[in-house]
Amino acid sequence: MTNNTVDYYFTVTSPWSYLGHQKFVDMCKEHNWIISYKPVDFGPIFAQSGGLPLPQRSEQRRRYRLFELQRWRDFRGIKLNLRPKFFPTNPDLGNKLCIASEKLDLETGRLAQAVMQACWVEEKDIGNPETLVLIANEAGFDGPLLLEQATSETISEAATALTSEAMTKQIFGAPTYVINGEPFWGQDRLDFVVRALSRTIQPYKVEGPV
Repeated sequence: MTNNTVDYYFTVTSPWSYLGHQKFVDMCKEHNWIISYKPVDFGPIFAQSGGLPLPQRSEQRRRYRLFELQRWRDFRGIKLNLRPKFFPTNPDLGNKLCIASEKLDLETGRLAQAVMQACWVEEKDIGNPETLVLIANEAGFDGPLLLEQATSETISEAATALTSEAMTKQIFGAPTYVINGEPFWGQDRLDFVVRALSRTIQPYKVEGPV
């Protein structure tokens, strides 16, 4: 049995989420698939899966990352600063802003794009509450309302639940798209995602021990 919802695990400070975000949103719209936006905290996820935050990765991995960011930036034809002024920054509130948007049934994809673009193109600190309000306002949302919701206990609990869900489902990197139980990690897997969206292939499964 299949459905037409894609679970989208990401974080607003991920350049890879940003690089694939609009293309993914457009693909889903084209194929009439619904996106379930799931911003998560990759701190505990990395601790569980063996991943490392960027500053703790080896020099050769950090260097190669800069080559890949340039390649994908130019391939996608979008702007991206390799070393933005406000990175690393805390993604917690930006993620919660998107969770609040989802709870309010707003255009979460458009809000997430605005937040990520603010970090990776516009040199804005998306860890700052006042900056997030301005970003939301400029994108046509009610920034103060979203911030109020994002700082509520309800959204805090929802954020914790989403991260726990991601860990249970063995998500380990951003972005990850899950279609009918099949995970696709990385915006460089969007060619496979579109094949799954267009139903030209059946979902793959992994059964038994790994």
